[in-house]
This record gives sequence, C-alpha cells and structure tokens, in this order.
Amino acid sequence: MKILDFISYAFTSLRERKVRAILTILGIVVGPATIISINSMVLGYSHTIVTEISNYLSPYDIIVTPTGRGLSLTQYLILQLESIFGVKMVIPFYSFPALIRTSNGLEGATIFAVNIAQLKIAAPAMSLSQGYYPGAEVSYEAVVGYQLGNPQGGYTPIKINQVIQTIIFYNGNNFSKTFLVTGILNEYGSFLGVDVDRSIIVPLSFGQDISSSYSGAIIIVSSLGDVNYVVNQIKQKFGDSLNIVVAEEFIQLIDSTLQSLNGLLVSAGATSFVVSFMGVTTTMFTTVVERTKEIGILRALGFTQFDVLLLFLTEASIMGFIGSIIGLGIGSLVATLLTQEHFGLGFSFLKGLSVTPVFSLVFMLEVLAFSTILSVLAAFGPAYRASKLDPNKALRYE
Repeated sequence: MKILDFISYAFTSLRERKVRAILTILGIVVGPATIISINSMVLGYSHTIVTEISNYLSPYDIIVTPTGRGLSLTQYLILQLESIFGVKMVIPFYSFPALIRTSNGLEGATIFAVNIAQLKIAAPAMSLSQGYYPGAEVSYEAVVGYQLGNPQGGYTPIKINQVIQTIIFYNGNNFSKTFLVTGILNEYGSFLGVDVDRSIIVPLSFGQDISSSYSGAIIIVSSLGDVNYVVNQIKQKFGDSLNIVVAEEFIQLIDSTLQSLNGLLVSAGATSFVVSFMGVTTTMFTTVVERTKEIGILRALGFTQFDVLLLFLTEASIMGFIGSIIGLGIGSLVATLLTQEHFGLGFSFLKGLSVTPVFSLVFMLEVLAFSTILSVLAAFGPAYRASKLDPNKALRYE
C-alpha cells in the first residue's frame, strides 16, 4: 500500500469521526500557540528595549565617577584619561541636588552641568521640544527636563524665557542661583543615574565656578574593540579611585537577561504540550477500541501488522500537523495583539514603546516538527496495541 493511500485512508477515518478529531486537534493547538506567543513577544520586547537603551546610551560610552577613596576627578585627571590610546573624547560633568522655587512651594530637581554639545554625542536621543541650548560660556542660561516643563501634581510648568530661582546643595552648604530657561527637553528618562526629565541642564562653566572636582566623566572610545583596553588602562592607572560603568556591558546584560527570561517562559509554556500528548493518547486508545472490528477486516484483506501500525500513526501525524499549523497561527495572532500598546503587559517602564513581535522561522519550524512528532509518539502505544490484535478475535468483536 502506498503512502498516499495511507494518508487518504487516514483523512477518511478522521472525517468519519469529525467531532473527536476536532477536539483532539484543539488540544494539540494549545502547545504551539503558547510557545510561539511567548517566544515572539519576549523577543519583540527584547529587541525593542535593547534598541531603546542603545539609543539613549551609546555602546562606545564608558562612565567613570570618583569612589571617594584617593583621587578626585580634576582637570588634570581628565587630561590623563584623554591620553589613553583608544579614547576619542572625555566629557566631564557636575551633578548637584537642587530645589526650584515655584508658586506652589519648592520642587526637587538636579543641576546637571556639562558641555552640552558633547553631551548630545554621548546621549544621541536627547533633544529639545522647544527653544534652544545655551551657549558654552553662558552659565546663567539653562534647559529644563520634560517633567519640569510639563509637571504633574499641581506644579506650575516652567516656560521658555522664564527666570527660575533655585537652591543648590554642595559639600554640606547651599546657595541660591537664578537661571533663564532657553529650552525644554523632550521626554527622555534617566542618564548616568540622573533623572533628565527632572533636571536643569546648564553649561559646564557653571559647575567649574563651584568646584574644580567633577562629579564624573563620560569617556567615548574610538571603536568597540577599544573598550576593554581602555577599561584595563583606567584600572591600572587609577586603581579603585574610580567607579567604571561600561555601557556595552550594560546593554549586553539587559539582552542576556531577557534571553534568559525567554528561555524560562518557553520552558514553562512547554508544559502545555502535556495536554496535547494526553489528548492524542486518550483519543487513539478509544479509537482502537471502537475500530477493533475494522482492524480485523483490514487484516483479513491482507494488511500486515506494520500496515495497521502505520495507518494509526499517519492519523496521529495528520492531527498533529494540522493542530501545530493552527497553533502557530493563533500564537502569532495573540503575540501581535498583546504587544499593542492598548493591551499592555502591566509594566510601566514599557509604556509608550512601539513593540513588534519577532517571529523566528527556524524556531517555528522546530515547534511544528516537535509538536507533530510528539503527536506520533503519543499515538504509538495505542497504534502498537491495534497492530497486535488477533484478526479472528477482532472480526468477532461487537
């Protein structure tokens, strides 16, 4: 008997037992649908989050801050950092806690003093919603973060050309300073541990008037291949006097964490295959009992034990294949729906991200093959039992 004949006969048998076949196929659908939806969603979020982080923090950045043990981050030390082979640019900065006087009282903020032209290289996603950046030497001009220009909780928004009064804290003391607001930033988030959306960004010269020791520095290397060399040179030259944060390592850590999460969720979702395994096994055992007389007739017509075994396994593989295909389609649809913003996943840090699920063709083919093979394995016991039935007893079965 040719393989096409087995397939044709199997389809005929499934059509004759339509309701049972449909229920079995639905049980098989659960596994592939769960795995594909989880995998494609996590890969989509992983790709989007890593891309977003890469936009906000360049992989060429190395951030150093004083540990408080040993050297201070002075201009002399900045020059030493600039002399390291592979260093393209060093951007020193100051960070001071501050309060803004408003009509509703004092509002917390951070004064971030930096060479703004250089900062835009280190943080390419930072941009203005309105206004302009202050000049390098104009220490009384400033741009404010998005939340200061668009506050919540009853605070009065800061506007372009407004003069703001601040109280700045440094080294156990505080002093007042006024700034002319020249621009308001778009929503950004955090950078170097500073909440940019609640910051007042001023030229570096403002910080230099306060202290000769910087709060930290951003080191931009010439190529990704120079990152490890530069980090090792900093450690050799300055020991434990500087904390070092490598942006590329941070990005890789986020990516590997999300990949691990994907593996964990997919493993948990794989338990849904137990449903399809038990469903196929139960259905095939019941089918063998109901078709005992039919099996006897087939054996009387010349079917061998192997032919009967192959016939039942073909039916199982057809149900497994159809169920897997439907499962892949449903899983893809569910992933697409759940990654839309209006569905959300309950995580505030993902708010506003435009996420598209990532479908791996290789992974989908692997799931298709695994689910189909699992269906065949689930049917093997009942199929083997059918092939071992005595033809004479089977013909007399009622």
